[in-house]
Amino acid sequence: MEKKKYHAEEIIGAVLLAGMAVLTFLNVINRYVFRKSIAFTEEITVNLFVWITLIGIAMAFRKGANLKMTNLFDRFGPKLQKTATTVAGVIGILIFGFVIVNSCQEIWKNMTFYRTTSEALGIPTWIYSLGTPVFSGMVIWQIARSTFGKPKAGKSGGGE
Repeated sequence: MEKKKYHAEEIIGAVLLAGMAVLTFLNVINRYVFRKSIAFTEEITVNLFVWITLIGIAMAFRKGANLKMTNLFDRFGPKLQKTATTVAGVIGILIFGFVIVNSCQEIWKNMTFYRTTSEALGIPTWIYSLGTPVFSGMVIWQIARSTFGKPKAGKSGGGE
């Protein structure tokens, strides 16, 4: 089977990062040429930065490049390493599950009760929050895959 060249989180991350770069560049040019800032660019860029952070976490788990205490982990026997990996994976899934539940509750409150809008564009703030549960779901998927998936030869933690 042919190996995938690009993964969904890489493509999404690249598109979002390119969008951020273009918006920021246009804002800088506008600031120096017309002496005025484009207010909405900062609003969008900050929110996209949060999304990219979550995408980066998912990518790190897929590649097995997430933070690990290898100094301690490497001293464990194979059975204890497997247990530590499983416990860490379950804790990670619980944490990001908590993020999903809380962000969905906040989105619901912003849609129904608060009805807040962003200052620069005047759009509902819950739209910016939609990426948090979606990309946290991607993180959970990659944690589960790296924790419970079949580890590759020569690698601990099941990363690529």
